[in-house]
Amino acid sequence: MVADSSAGLGAVLLLIGGLLYFWQRKRVFDRTNQYGVEQFSGFWGKLVAKAKDKLIFGIAITLLFGGLLTVAFAYEATWGWIVLLPVYLFMLFLVIGV
Repeated sequence: MVADSSAGLGAVLLLIGGLLYFWQRKRVFDRTNQYGVEQFSGFWGKLVAKAKDKLIFGIAITLLFGGLLTVAFAYEATWGWIVLLPVYLFMLFLVIGV
């Protein structure tokens, strides 16, 4: 029961993160003209648009990694250890390597 709710939460996080990532890419595409150059209304418009894009991208990547780790922890006994192995090795590096 716990694995199912964790896997469901992870799937929702993956879905929301994926949608945010594609929305961020669509924002960039909509600003691009036929020559591949992004069009902005002005300097401040560019700053605001780029800041929003970076914020959306950061949230999307965080949700994608969070969802992936949540699903991997839910199924660690079967296949999740393959996904979590780099995480465990990085934690071991932090403990021993520093």
